[in-house]
Amino acid sequence: MRTVLLTAIVGVVTCGFAFAQLGDFENTPLTPGFYLNAYPSYSTASKVFDQEGESQELPDNWTAFVVGFRPAYYGLANNHRWAVTALVPYASFDNGVSDPQSGIGDMQAAAAYWFLDNYNKWHNLSVWFWADIPTGDDENGLGTGQMNLRPGLAYCWDKYPMQIQSSVYYNLRMKNSDTEYKPGDELWWNFALGYGFQPRLSGSLEMETGWGFDAKLNDETITDSKETWFKVGPAFTYNLSPNFGFKVKGLYNAFGKNTAQSMDIWARLTYSFTK
Repeated sequence: MRTVLLTAIVGVVTCGFAFAQLGDFENTPLTPGFYLNAYPSYSTASKVFDQEGESQELPDNWTAFVVGFRPAYYGLANNHRWAVTALVPYASFDNGVSDPQSGIGDMQAAAAYWFLDNYNKWHNLSVWFWADIPTGDDENGLGTGQMNLRPGLAYCWDKYPMQIQSSVYYNLRMKNSDTEYKPGDELWWNFALGYGFQPRLSGSLEMETGWGFDAKLNDETITDSKETWFKVGPAFTYNLSPNFGFKVKGLYNAFGKNTAQSMDIWARLTYSFTK
């Protein structure tokens, strides 16, 4: 029973993480205008951390490849920036047990406002609100099957060549009405320390961590189902032109509970329609 429960929990969690990689927690205020981002992402795992934090082998490797497209608009009101954005992912997911699945995943929408907006002058502080919409087929591993609402605060300190970014989010996770399964709410923290080697090229060390509450099934608490994770890895950003750039990063989940011991390779291609 313990193995079955862990497999079920990790199945939901890993699917959610595969799409969460596309959330993009960078919070630097950008020049007002339209932007288009494309996100290819690859995740794989052969082990999971159980409820005691011990590493356990999966029956087979699972892999997820996701390509997401996220248009975004940045505006300016009273000398403060705001942004609205949406993301549509297409995913291919193979858990190593059932047949591989491909299709549209869970969509995301977000809005942000910088109430401390010293553009290119060190300090920036913004409030964000993300929503995950269950458009993916959760029965076949392409979605989570529930809404997620994720408010948060994000801070950016930027004085070339150094940059610090940090954000904290509360992930309010709804119940899957088909399965009566409700994952536990989570608190996320993200941090990045970056250095500009030259105006076009920069590198950073990034970290993502989180803590969760117990999940519920049929309104009954599942004991020892709390999720924790700690992902860390390098990232590099290069701007090919004023209008086009890309970022690549790799994150390894070094320890946690009820999560996959995964390796995530992520990229972002950004095109700006602004002059």
